[in-house]
Amino acid sequence: MSMFGGFVPVFWHWWALAVVLVVGEILLPATFFLFLSVGAAVTGLVLLIVPSMSLEIQLLIFAVGSGAALAGLRPFLAARTHARGLHKLNNRAASLVGQILVLDEPIVAGRGRVRVGDGSWSVHGPDMAAGFKVRVVSVDGATLKVEPAP
Repeated sequence: MSMFGGFVPVFWHWWALAVVLVVGEILLPATFFLFLSVGAAVTGLVLLIVPSMSLEIQLLIFAVGSGAALAGLRPFLAARTHARGLHKLNNRAASLVGQILVLDEPIVAGRGRVRVGDGSWSVHGPDMAAGFKVRVVSVDGATLKVEPAP
């Protein structure tokens, strides 16, 4: 007896699944369904070429196609996200790198404070008086590493 009660998918079933997965990809915040939709689309294409393929082979192609899409597309998507600056979207500290700020308190013995919006951040850098402009060069936890701004 068949595992799916005699149901035999045809190519457009896989393509319909691919469309449903793409819609899921659009509606949900993570990138996960995209890889599965590529696997479903590839399976539908292979089934169009070889219509007598067993369901087990179709599922195998779906799994391999999804895995290959993950391995192939993930580095591309990560590089694209990084290039557009989206990797800083939920990391406020990283978004401060490169900004020029005004010292709220002097830097004495390498430690001082700057005001960022309605908050105050600890800074580490060369000794300077309050009111000097500094540029954020990196972030170490909750401390901004700064240098004198030009």
